[in-house]
Amino acid sequence: MNLNGVIRNLKSKGIMFFSFIIFSFLLSSCAHTKGSKLYPETDYPLTRDSAYSASTSLSLRVPKGWTSAEDKDCKCIDLWLIRGDFSATINLFTLENVSAALEQHPEEDTLKTVLEFSKGLKKAHLKDKFKQVQQDEFFALNKRNFGAYEYEGDEGLPVRVVVFLYKGKFFELAALPTSSVGKRAVEPKELFKVQQSILTSIN
Repeated sequence: MNLNGVIRNLKSKGIMFFSFIIFSFLLSSCAHTKGSKLYPETDYPLTRDSAYSASTSLSLRVPKGWTSAEDKDCKCIDLWLIRGDFSATINLFTLENVSAALEQHPEEDTLKTVLEFSKGLKKAHLKDKFKQVQQDEFFALNKRNFGAYEYEGDEGLPVRVVVFLYKGKFFELAALPTSSVGKRAVEPKELFKVQQSILTSIN
């Protein structure tokens, strides 16, 4: 092979190698982007103890390091879970009067309408203090569909709300920290992982 042929061969191999590097980088970037905002993991350990809804037969497994409590004051929390150090709570609420919103938007996806209804309640309560911090999520666990959104509440603490249907009723499961500083602070990522794990135990 003459010198010119060798040079052409090397150039060809160089272009192929460079193209391979670019392709590998793009593939890696796409995979990272796809996984960078997936739903929280569901592998937080759950105990064998169950917590029960006050208004339905719905039950959830109590996560390790948490305990269930009863709402004896306002009677508005359907199911109440409290972290052992009182740094966070996970509360189940029944979404009342959602049927009117569903009738007004019959063409829209039901779960999306319910999610917007739930979000509207928070906006009405918090007014200008409401700040959504993540895009809406829609996912399925154990063949049950869920919708979720995250926002900052009164003290700028992150809250994640998940809405779902259970035996003809719509519920929202809200996970919220009670403090952002000191020993009682809890990482939102860990808290939302607990919440997501609980969803897999709905019975």
